[in-house]
Amino acid sequence: MVRGTIGRYLARPWFDALALRLGVNYLFPLSRILHTAIACEGDSRALVDRLQLRQGLPDSCDDALTEVSIRHYVAKSAFERWKVVMFGDNLSIAGRIFSELRRQETAQRLLESALLFRDLRRQVAPISWDLPTPRDFQEKYADFLQEPEKAFAPPTTMPRMMMSHSIHGVYGREYWLRYPSSLGGGENWVRCYEPLTGLEPDAPTFIFLQGLGVEQDCFQDREDPICALTEAGFRVLRVQQPEHAFRKTAGWFAGERTLARGPIGLVEFFRQWISDLSVLIDWVRWQRGGPVILGGVSMGALTAQLLSTVAWNWPDRMKPDALLLIATSGDVMGVLKKSCLTGALGVPNQLHELGWREEDYIRCLPFVQPSGHSVVPPHKVIMMLGQSDDLTPYKGGLALADRWRVPPENRFLRKGKGHFSLLIDLIRDPIVLRRLVDVAQAD
Repeated sequence: MVRGTIGRYLARPWFDALALRLGVNYLFPLSRILHTAIACEGDSRALVDRLQLRQGLPDSCDDALTEVSIRHYVAKSAFERWKVVMFGDNLSIAGRIFSELRRQETAQRLLESALLFRDLRRQVAPISWDLPTPRDFQEKYADFLQEPEKAFAPPTTMPRMMMSHSIHGVYGREYWLRYPSSLGGGENWVRCYEPLTGLEPDAPTFIFLQGLGVEQDCFQDREDPICALTEAGFRVLRVQQPEHAFRKTAGWFAGERTLARGPIGLVEFFRQWISDLSVLIDWVRWQRGGPVILGGVSMGALTAQLLSTVAWNWPDRMKPDALLLIATSGDVMGVLKKSCLTGALGVPNQLHELGWREEDYIRCLPFVQPSGHSVVPPHKVIMMLGQSDDLTPYKGGLALADRWRVPPENRFLRKGKGHFSLLIDLIRDPIVLRRLVDVAQAD
């Protein structure tokens, strides 16, 4: 559908404005209500207290709470059974496929139940804010202010990696990895795809990082040009973000804790994910000898580019060989202060009221923004940017491409595309992925 006529009309600037409005005014408050309701376990009084509702619950919410409790129990049971089947019981492939499909179906039904609270949406703020003061930031990172790169040091001891049984899917052989996160946040989860015919000894591995709020593993599988790279002989590893999908803190929706804590939430997100990725890259090196490509979209791209600039003192085996950055920006503080999303949520004004000034933002820069050059050589960095993107502003992405001397053939600059329409364009015409294949095969 996206590849056809509908996709051609969606991949235009009007879609970006609509997507932003739907996210801030509908998706965020409804998701917040849902995850608070799950944490309240059907207790309507607790829900009123946690959401600080002034008008109480509409009558329609009584049935909604009951339905959510049922769907949550079913989804949790399916997930626990899935873990046993995939990481324990040696069932047939058919049994594993059924368990995987059941997990996806029940997780999707649970998230869709947010629509049951539509009568409550207008009473609820999109985010449960917990923004810090400049002093909070200084106290939390006092040990790293002089040497920020130490905040991103990889673990000295690699955790034990658990590999699941495999199934046969649309894009080839599928399996999962799970391992402890060295900075907290429970377990890290990675969904893996390989060609059914097997991997060549020098096959490239593409580690893909999704954007903030995206929980692809909690929905039934759909067309995915990233996973389709298995057709070119790639191993594709799709990594779950901190505070998303299986890693969410109870009572918070995907990405909410990162947004709610402002600069501290952003730094903690980067620190945790970069630490997790260093472990994953190290594991990949021990498995195969081919190039390791790190790439992502939006927040995933911001994480990938930051990792590539803090990894200079890491062991060589933990450094990526190539980068794919989609909808990124080199001005990460600008994303926090001036993007259309943070502006719509009122983040800059709230931080200003808490005492944040220019010198305080400058103190944050080394923890969130790529400084210096990447460990990846310029000819192996690929960028795809929307020239109308005002969420991760285009000028910041172009400035980063210039600073890193990314060659013209690796720059895919889409005229008239905003943040969300750019992603539609990626599905409709994955030319940037064909360039990725060429760069990987050049090794």
